[in-house]
Amino acid sequence: MAGTAPEAALSEESVRQAVREVFAQEFAPLVEHLTVPVTTTEERTDGDPAEQLRETLSEAAGQVREELSTMLEEARAGFAYLAQEIAGLRTAVDELQTRPAETPEPVVEMSREHTALLRTAARISSADLRCHHDTWEFLTTLTAGHRHFRVPPRVTDEADERVFAPLSGRSLIALLISLNGVSAAASDGSGDRELAASVYERIEQRLTRLSSGDGERVTITLDDRVTPEPDTDGDNQDGETGTQSGWGA
Repeated sequence: MAGTAPEAALSEESVRQAVREVFAQEFAPLVEHLTVPVTTTEERTDGDPAEQLRETLSEAAGQVREELSTMLEEARAGFAYLAQEIAGLRTAVDELQTRPAETPEPVVEMSREHTALLRTAARISSADLRCHHDTWEFLTTLTAGHRHFRVPPRVTDEADERVFAPLSGRSLIALLISLNGVSAAASDGSGDRELAASVYERIEQRLTRLSSGDGERVTITLDDRVTPEPDTDGDNQDGETGTQSGWGA
């Protein structure tokens, strides 16, 4: 008698279901571990992670605000300095625009006679000048800025408000150049031109009489006194004698 027939084969769906159940049982602990929220001791102590994130962001924002504030103050200080500099430049420009144009100094032509006189002055070591105190002040003021003029170390007061000043040949050159410039530039009737021309002529008269050999010391006197004239008829009606004046050397 034949044996019994084997059981009917399992369906494909039954096999799949059995596999699912096996996998579900094997991976159940892992799934549970991954899906349950983490509640560690450190997390419970530190608080909510979102709160921690907000605090970190707040601290960072505070630092950024402080840095921006510092940069803003520095920028304001820089702008204030630039404003001051611009104001100073604007003031300087306004002064230049409102300042009257400077009149160029006239060019003084040097004649042959003037150049020859300067050469004569250069050949002497010194010359003694006698004049009134006011005339001396005029001469020193006139030549104070000249590079060849040197104030004498010794200026002596004399009688009748006169002064005695020994001038070097170099200082005499500076005096002649300055006097010639005033004579050429100053206007007639100003007083400066007349005074400068008179002193220049007196120095010229004295220097042109120099000898080539050793002689007496050069003395220039700017003091023409009034001298009485001979009066054959006696005193005039006013009881005064006639007088004349001149620039004596």
